[in-house]
Amino acid sequence: MRILVNGKPEEVEPGTRLRVLVDRLEARVRDDPMIVALIQKTGKSQLLFILNGTVVRAEDIDRIALREGDDLRYVHPFFGG
Repeated sequence: MRILVNGKPEEVEPGTRLRVLVDRLEARVRDDPMIVALIQKTGKSQLLFILNGTVVRAEDIDRIALREGDDLRYVHPFFGG
């Protein structure tokens, strides 16, 4: 089935849980120096996930099943001034 991830089409298996995609996306950015620093300091990547315009709480990621046409966005903190 097709969903959007940060505006780009991506194919996932029907019934895929959000956790599967979150793990895949976190693996994509794990070498980003900012993400590395966040993981070292907090133990987490601190990525924020937005599904169909609604922020997903960390405790809900495991229970959400993706559906055809879902729009998933993710952002990470940016430090600076």
